[in-house]
Amino acid sequence: MIVLDTQAWLWWLHAPEKIPARTRKLVQQGEAATKLLVSSISVWEIATKNRLGKLSLPMDMRNWFAAARAYPGIAIEPLSADDAIASTELPEPFHKDPADRIIVAMARRYGALLVTSDEKIRAYRHVRTSW
Repeated sequence: MIVLDTQAWLWWLHAPEKIPARTRKLVQQGEAATKLLVSSISVWEIATKNRLGKLSLPMDMRNWFAAARAYPGIAIEPLSADDAIASTELPEPFHKDPADRIIVAMARRYGALLVTSDEKIRAYRHVRTSW
């Protein structure tokens, strides 16, 4: 099982060449096995950034999401109350971004590899990452 953080998901959908080749191969394998997960908090992050003009999507948000969730091999994981709680109990030190904390908590719950370009997450020794 592989969890894609928000940026990795966007790049996987729109610019996979931005993902390093070794990690891209892992994601391709996860996709083929239908074992890619994206947290619904990533949908919220994308919608928020799009609304604020910080992220441009190739179509309106609702149509983009319909296309994104139909992408093969990816499942959108609903926000779990357990992940919300676990995100507040992560071993410190870790940065305070609530979305990142929830994504990390979800990856830990599944014992999954987290694909992320975020250096703070990659340096966090309490979750397995690839980039």
